[in-house]
Amino acid sequence: MNLPDNLCFVDLETTGTATNYHRIIEIGIVKVANGQIVREYKQLVNPQTYIDPFITSMTGITEEVLVHAPTFAQIKDEVFELLDNAVFVAHNVGFDYGFLRSEFKRYDISFIANHFCTVRLSRILFPNWERHNLDAVINHFNIPCTNRHRAYDDAKVLYEFWKKAQQTIDEETFQQAVLRTLKEPTPQQESICFAC
Repeated sequence: MNLPDNLCFVDLETTGTATNYHRIIEIGIVKVANGQIVREYKQLVNPQTYIDPFITSMTGITEEVLVHAPTFAQIKDEVFELLDNAVFVAHNVGFDYGFLRSEFKRYDISFIANHFCTVRLSRILFPNWERHNLDAVINHFNIPCTNRHRAYDDAKVLYEFWKKAQQTIDEETFQQAVLRTLKEPTPQQESICFAC
């Protein structure tokens, strides 16, 4: 089995950790086909609810900024089309995948995608690393990230990690690690790691 050649590297910022209560406030997607970026998507989302000051302090996203952003209902079709038929890739994928599935479900849209977790991939490829959160990935590979804890910037880091891991690890080992990660079951939502 070959590596998937249609990937969406995804990161979300949200109002909290519970998919049935909290909402998405920012979406970042880097879509890759045959190893090349074919589309980049970054969008603030009006959650139509309260944002905890902790979230604002971490992301810099304020309620005032989000008042003028579109709601998920207004962008859902574009996001669905962008993700459709692609492998969904995220750091702690259960969180991001679970949140998007819940958002789509609110509008009676069934979103199901093959998906895998770059945290798990990192643990398989680099077992000697002490940590595998996004900061660790950034530091180990010296990946530039101007706006940490912003959806698009963090999604771009995942794409850069994907490329650099392929350059570091031999092709067969890398391929086997990805296929193993794809086969591992993922809970609908894993607890968020704010250090991710």
